[in-house]
Amino acid sequence: MPEELSEEEIAQREFFVGLQKGEVLKRIFRPDFDETAREMCLRCTGEMCNSLFLPYAQLNTDVDIDTFMQNLMDAFPGARKLERKDDVIHYDFYPPVKGECACPMIALGHLEPTPGWCMCGNYFNKAMFEAVMKHSVQVELLDSPLTTGSDLCRRLIHLKPPAITTADK
Repeated sequence: MPEELSEEEIAQREFFVGLQKGEVLKRIFRPDFDETAREMCLRCTGEMCNSLFLPYAQLNTDVDIDTFMQNLMDAFPGARKLERKDDVIHYDFYPPVKGECACPMIALGHLEPTPGWCMCGNYFNKAMFEAVMKHSVQVELLDSPLTTGSDLCRRLIHLKPPAITTADK
């Protein structure tokens, strides 16, 4: 079960929430917002959110991947299903409200629910699994309430880079 937050962690969360409520993130998906800046903001937001989530959920990343997956599922029983098939993790997340985005900033009404926020979720998961694996991973979004209207978020976590199937000519 999640632990009580320390005063420092509460202050960090409040600071992070303040940043996310700010104008930059409110206008990030407008057409005039620079694509490179958007990507950087989403990466930073996902990484920051993950840095707060891991201690809150009492998750240790200094364990093997199978132990971490089990600990992640145990931290919030019924909220996640992770299954590893070779070097790919099939990751299903079941939002508390079926078919609605579970990002706290969206669920609490601070940010507009748009499909682009799922990229932030990809970076959240990328940061988490890279911390365990100690090397780069790739995250692929398959379904979400915001992108496909699904009741859940479904991702693949590629623990190793995909094999190159064609040669450059």
